[in-house]
Amino acid sequence: MAVIKMNKIAVLGLAKERSALLKSLLKFGVIEIDQEEPEENLGDSAYNLNVVSDLAKIDENISELGRAIDILSRYAPIKKPFLSARRIISEVDYDKRINKSDEIMSYATQINSAEDDLAKLKSEENNLRSQLDSIEPWLKLDMPLELTDTRYTFIQTGSLPGRTNLKAFEENLKVEFPESALSIAKSDEDTHYAVVFGMKTSESDIMELLRAWGWNRITIREGQGTAHERKEKLKASLKSLEKERENKRALIIELATKREDLEIISDAFQAKKIRTEAKSRLLSTNKTFLLNGWLPAKHSERVEEYINNHFFCAVSIEEPAKDEEFPVLFKDGPIIEAINPVVEMYGMPSSLEIDPRAITLPFYIFIFGLMLGDGGYGLIIALATGFALKKIRMEDKTRQFIKLLFFSGLSTILAGFLFGSWFGIASLTKTALWIVPTEQTELMMSYSILIGIIHMFTGIFMKGLNLIRRGQIFDAICEAGFVIIMYSGFIMILLPFAPGVSFSSDSAIVQAGYKVFVIGIALVLLTGGRKSKNIFGKIFGGLPGLYDIVSFFSDCLSYTRILALGLASAIIGDIVNTLATSFGGFIVVRVILATVILLFGHTLNIGLNTLSAYVHSCRLQFLEFFGKYVEGGGVAFDPFKAKTKYVVVDYESIALLNSGSKAGIL
Repeated sequence: MAVIKMNKIAVLGLAKERSALLKSLLKFGVIEIDQEEPEENLGDSAYNLNVVSDLAKIDENISELGRAIDILSRYAPIKKPFLSARRIISEVDYDKRINKSDEIMSYATQINSAEDDLAKLKSEENNLRSQLDSIEPWLKLDMPLELTDTRYTFIQTGSLPGRTNLKAFEENLKVEFPESALSIAKSDEDTHYAVVFGMKTSESDIMELLRAWGWNRITIREGQGTAHERKEKLKASLKSLEKERENKRALIIELATKREDLEIISDAFQAKKIRTEAKSRLLSTNKTFLLNGWLPAKHSERVEEYINNHFFCAVSIEEPAKDEEFPVLFKDGPIIEAINPVVEMYGMPSSLEIDPRAITLPFYIFIFGLMLGDGGYGLIIALATGFALKKIRMEDKTRQFIKLLFFSGLSTILAGFLFGSWFGIASLTKTALWIVPTEQTELMMSYSILIGIIHMFTGIFMKGLNLIRRGQIFDAICEAGFVIIMYSGFIMILLPFAPGVSFSSDSAIVQAGYKVFVIGIALVLLTGGRKSKNIFGKIFGGLPGLYDIVSFFSDCLSYTRILALGLASAIIGDIVNTLATSFGGFIVVRVILATVILLFGHTLNIGLNTLSAYVHSCRLQFLEFFGKYVEGGGVAFDPFKAKTKYVVVDYESIALLNSGSKAGIL
């Protein structure tokens, strides 16, 4: 597979057709529109449209619709299938909803208003319940709580600390003010709620006495009547509020039947937002506009034909220059697309270099399988992801990731056969076709490093191919061929120190390694400074290449993580099995305990080690492999199309684009 070839497109058209053209191009979804800036010598005659106010209105509608949909998800939730994709609707159904957009927006307004009313009603309810709490201590008082005085007396409600000696307090009050009275409404451990009656002429003196005893005045402002009368009124008000709230909730639930309409119109506004933003990227005059961009070469002819047949425009399509970068769009196949999540996580490759996916995929899944290492776990992963791929329609990105796990699961099954590792069962290691890592740890370490050497040499070889692709054949020989010679000699010299293998320092291969290493160093030193313009650079420019030997050695050791993670998976699995079979006692209890431990332990082991294998496999690709040859810096192709959240519109123009038929044109 490769990067899809792109062509440049330029469209010069009439301003009155701008919106219609953008609407049609959005449906095709195969053109990336570049930002065009007017040149200074054009003055005010050419400009970019100011669409800020238009975008603000669209965002307001999107926000209102989004809030309404979120409200429906809380009051009338629906269960969506696991890993489900956006639903597909026909262009006819989509247009029907667009024609009813004002009506559908009114549904969103009703839902949002109902939610606002519910919030207000909740606030009123809290206020009423607060009033109920405030009058609860006064229910035994048979007097209006709003009454604060008569012609000659004052009446004050308040509280005294629970520690107050009420008998002593009343005696003190009677002695000082015989005409006063105290009525206790309620007492609890912390507080005494009371009413004080006294003559207005003595009010200030009485209050001074009360404060000395810790009196705290309580004013009950809201409502009229006795506490009991107020309580009945408040209960009636709460009942009325609850009925009103039920009506509002019922309205929201009733409008939940319009959920799909709301989602479609929300996506329609997203499409409108994309079209509006695109207008600002065009170079415009009062009468015309200029659009520049990119599109896949395979669609060029049909897009050009469509524009010429339906718009009064001048269209120019041409290939990019030989060394000109263009947006990167991968050509996907049913297998190769699985590695897209890994490559895109690292960053898009340059459009001028070889697509790294075809060589990355087999290395990635093979290393993943060795790291997880247990064939039983691989079988579970492969079956689960295979079932999901077969039965569930997913978004492209999700499907690619699940497919990567599926292939990684198959690779792990292969590792299970190679290592004799199946659910950590120690007795099955004798079935190993290659090696048992837990018994031959040192040898497995050497194999891990060997895999790393092959992996990195492949990366260096790919670097050479990229250089040859650009016509730099001598550079490919110097920067890939000579480096591989130098590293090969270095590896041969270190063979006696490799764990688990038997090579003496005076063996023929080691002695040959010294010669190869010296030849490699000489070639690297002689050619490393070839591009330098001064004599000093030409002589010493190859020295940094020698330091790369240290980096290469460090990179080799990074691959020992294959051994480490494989051992972790096998050992933890064996521990889980041992623990599950270590209990004595009644057979039923033993079976139950063993089942629980096996299920929990192996599930945890699969989860943790699958995550570790995924992360560390990515790490080896990014640093040790891609670092050898991927230049990166590519920009992903960003087509002008609606980025919807809920639906995918099956436009008739897409069928036209793919089939070439002129039937069903917009």
